[in-house]
Amino acid sequence: MHSRAYLGIKEAMAAVKAIMAEADRVPGRPIATTVLDHRGDMVCFASMGEVNTALARQNAFKKAYTAACMRVNVRDMAARAVAQGIGSVANYGNPNFTGGAGGLVVMHPSGETIMGGIGVSGRSNEEDEELALIGLAALQQAWAS
Repeated sequence: MHSRAYLGIKEAMAAVKAIMAEADRVPGRPIATTVLDHRGDMVCFASMGEVNTALARQNAFKKAYTAACMRVNVRDMAARAVAQGIGSVANYGNPNFTGGAGGLVVMHPSGETIMGGIGVSGRSNEEDEELALIGLAALQQAWAS
């Protein structure tokens, strides 16, 4: 029988809480964030009240989904598509895949198992990625405690 560790709500909520706290430091620039497990299923989601529902919420999910399912940070996935002559992540044919930045793969503390993905959307790609990194650090801290 196989045994597998799973990304839990405690860790996912720690990530979301840290991301939202940091995003609150710059008012008027709402974001959405999502934490998914290794299958691309949602563990935790949050968005600020004024966020663009049709864009930021969907993009946060797509960034986390791309990272979790392709097992690579979204920025790296986009670069890989270009390097392989595919052009864009959209050309992989999955409507839930996206390029850009702000989607990070979540690894088990051992570094051997993909646990899921974190996605942030609503600001520039660089800002989204900075927020996702803050969430990833909080998630890893939650695992350590």
